[in-house]
Amino acid sequence: MKDSADIKKQNKARIGRLLAAGEELSKQQIARKTGLSVASCNTYLNEMEQMGEVLGTKKKLHEVGRNTVVYRLNEDHECFVGLYFELIGGVKSLTTVVFSPTGRIKDLTKQSYPLLDKKVIYTRLARTLEQFPNASQLVVGTPSVAEGGVIRHSDIPELEGVPLVSELEKRCGRPVFLANDMYYKVYGYYRKENAEGKIVTLVNYPTGVLPGTATVYNGSILTGRNLFAGMVGFLDYGISIDEQIQKMQRPMAMPLITRASIALISILNPHNLLFTGDLIRPEDMDTIRAACEKCIPAEYMPDFAYLPDATPYYLAGMYEVAMDRKEDFQ
Repeated sequence: MKDSADIKKQNKARIGRLLAAGEELSKQQIARKTGLSVASCNTYLNEMEQMGEVLGTKKKLHEVGRNTVVYRLNEDHECFVGLYFELIGGVKSLTTVVFSPTGRIKDLTKQSYPLLDKKVIYTRLARTLEQFPNASQLVVGTPSVAEGGVIRHSDIPELEGVPLVSELEKRCGRPVFLANDMYYKVYGYYRKENAEGKIVTLVNYPTGVLPGTATVYNGSILTGRNLFAGMVGFLDYGISIDEQIQKMQRPMAMPLITRASIALISILNPHNLLFTGDLIRPEDMDTIRAACEKCIPAEYMPDFAYLPDATPYYLAGMYEVAMDRKEDFQ
């Protein structure tokens, strides 16, 4: 059973989520939209204003009548730092992004490195935190398994086995959340495209590395016991992993892609099956669908979609995760 402190956290988080849309709302409007009482909203908003989370200003909402206090999130109260690394086309890159409480991107920096080890990450992060000292938390994306805050089965060898969460929290003194990059991308799609109530699976096929997937349903990402649910690179294709990686080129990869798609549809039965990565092209959707329909009845096929660039969803997912986690730190 939740105690009063937990309920208070949840209710303040609901108000914060509502104001994150960037609107200015009165206590009465906030109460109506959240389902909370006006008295409760008054208490929470006063506390949030004292902490600097929200700003209240008097405005006349109608042509006649008295001024009413309206509230909005304070863009300068805090920010969230996202950090992710990638290996695309043999190029290693590190990206840092800073979000305002309303999701506005205040800074985005991407840089390539011949060696992308933990020292590079620490140096880049230190510069970002020096520029944005009001960062309240970090969300980190990795092209690997993120088991217990440790990087496993990494596309970037020099990061293999690094306990990134514990080391970052020790260095920066802020809570850190580490997850597979696909989780952020599919969650960002789910929230950005209003896919509530649907099972959405995203598959990523980059050249020369093992593919990965992620699935979200009712706002929850299916992570699995060891946080690698969706690693279709672990399927039995009758070849070794090294041979599979060598086949991650066009057109050799297509039989592997269709076999993985059949497995995903059969096991997950999603509403939407999304494809991204430089191995995939728009015209492949019909080819993959036709191959899947040889095994799966047409009436059970999901909607197929090609995402030429999943980066906007990656960023949206990072912001949404940071907002979800705010409740834990209030």
